[in-house]
Amino acid sequence: MLAYIAKIDVTNKVVIKDDQFEEISFEDLADELPDDTPRYVVLSYKLLHGDGRTSYPLVFIYYLPETSKPTNRMLYASTLQLFSKELHLSDPLMLSDKNDLSKQWLEERLSKHSK
Repeated sequence: MLAYIAKIDVTNKVVIKDDQFEEISFEDLADELPDDTPRYVVLSYKLLHGDGRTSYPLVFIYYLPETSKPTNRMLYASTLQLFSKELHLSDPLMLSDKNDLSKQWLEERLSKHSK
């Protein structure tokens, strides 16, 4: 899957690219996320539907670890809607523990969003 990770440059108060991957596994993506700082993650994910169709949705994940500093939590929360709107993304999937990030985690949430 393709992944784009964005972070907030606290000094300049702008969202910038943290990293980008042409092909990355869920495990490697989780390893790229910091333990205590939020991130915005956008994935292009190959989704196989039960009826045989294949789609490639853009998935927006708001990674907000419970160990984040309150100031970072507020900064990322206040920028979340604008980031989503500017990139024409759907509502974010919330992720608080990077170790939960898996194919099963993502597909469970995608199936809930499609109903």
